Amino acid sequence: MPVSQRKPARRPPSRPPAKRGRAITPPATPAVGAPRPFLTPNASPFRRAVERRSAIVVLFLRGLPKAVPALLVLGILAGGLTLTGPLGAICFTLSALVLIWLVYLSWPALTVPGRAIRVAVIGLVGVLAGARFIG
Repeated sequence: MPVSQRKPARRPPSRPPAKRGRAITPPATPAVGAPRPFLTPNASPFRRAVERRSAIVVLFLRGLPKAVPALLVLGILAGGLTLTGPLGAICFTLSALVLIWLVYLSWPALTVPGRAIRVAVIGLVGVLAGARFIG
């Protein structure tokens, strides 16, 4: 069929034009569930330094599936439970250090019960590490 005799292609109906000239302003208060700032406001110089140095690792962990970091910590804890002597103690100490680091970063955002639970867990892991070093 010659080009001149072709019918024009059918196009889907177009949407109404977007309203223009209306500025979108952000809400004055953050919405419920809105992300918090990455760095703690009004933090001490030491806390700012720790948060800045930890940002790369935290962003890397944030990009992983949610189960991966938890499984890594559980794997290290399982190594501490299954290995005896100094190797088990090293696994427990390593897991305690990771937990202390994560708790330090999240401390300003935690409630009192959340802080208490985290301190208890770190204390338990520390006791297990001490028990492995001794026995």
